[in-house]
Amino acid sequence: MKMLFFSSERAEVDLVRAELINAGIPCEVRENGTGDGFAPNSLDVELWIQNDGDGHRAALVCVERGMGFAKRPPTVEVWDEERFGETESEVKH
Repeated sequence: MKMLFFSSERAEVDLVRAELINAGIPCEVRENGTGDGFAPNSLDVELWIQNDGDGHRAALVCVERGMGFAKRPPTVEVWDEERFGETESEVKH
């Protein structure tokens, strides 16, 4: 077994688990660091892949869906010159 992902948000781990199960990847949820002697935060919930050979495919599922360890920020802030008092004509001169 391999741990794929952990989070303090149980709902997030359950969502990743559901997606992996739908992809045919057997996995299980463990609470409070009950595996392999690790001592993560007591609030963490872990997602373990049952078959080590499924680890790569499970990682790809997370990346494709932008979830779990591959979760993307909701938005990226873009630099806006006018917001800082410079207009395009001031920057060119």
